[in-house]
Amino acid sequence: MKNLYKNIKSLIIKYNSDRILIHSDVLFGFKIKFEDHKHFLESHTTMLKGLCEGLDIWMPAFNYDFCKGKTFDVKQDVSQVGNLSEYFRSNISEWRSPIPVFSFAGLGVKPTLSDKIEIDPFDGDSLFAILHRKKGLLMHYGSGFHTTTLIHYVERISEKLFYRYDKVFKSDIIDENNIKRAVNLNYHVRPLGYSLGYDWKKLEQELIENNLLFKFKEGRTCILIGGIEDIVFFWLSKLNDDPLYFLDDKTRLWVDEKLKILNRPFLLTDFE
Repeated sequence: MKNLYKNIKSLIIKYNSDRILIHSDVLFGFKIKFEDHKHFLESHTTMLKGLCEGLDIWMPAFNYDFCKGKTFDVKQDVSQVGNLSEYFRSNISEWRSPIPVFSFAGLGVKPTLSDKIEIDPFDGDSLFAILHRKKGLLMHYGSGFHTTTLIHYVERISEKLFYRYDKVFKSDIIDENNIKRAVNLNYHVRPLGYSLGYDWKKLEQELIENNLLFKFKEGRTCILIGGIEDIVFFWLSKLNDDPLYFLDDKTRLWVDEKLKILNRPFLLTDFE
């Protein structure tokens, strides 16, 4: 495991970035002896902090209850995307972004976001956009590439997102200063009643083949790392040639057929 750790750290240093977004699944991260739950998560966190020394670390702290009409409490609401994510949010992080559903927790400089009433978590003012502009890194620490949310940012900024539609969710947030305010979350959702799948095997493999994503595997440990700017540029070029590039074959068939009938992108009223 020492060589694996060394090789990953060397790649991170080579990128010369100042921040990294980490999606995690500890079951397929570094092999760490389990003594108790707290020690197990603490050890994984220590490993990640060592790998990413000198970088600001961001982790998803997503909570989907806002879409059910519940208030989003920045300080209190748990992360619903894994044990390590919640441990990091509640024990390690120095800040959490006040974005419903797609909130991040982080170590290092807190990103500046405007107090908008209308929030799009994937637009040009989002945390994903900051990672893009600042040439941040993406790491999947044990988590499959299918869990990456960067894809939704690329869909949005491509202006070729025809197979999802905007849906506005309205509720309140309570920020870190305990101030409550009403906001509207504009979320591009999957068509209701239809299966919408992405060709994750192809997406991962093509990035690896083009040296835009690097895979480190040893035993059950699997870690992916890539530069966000590089991945975004590659995906945008693919979408420019084929707006349905992300979709798997089954999804592409019904989407293409329905788009031809409508002769326009999907709207909420087409499905709901």
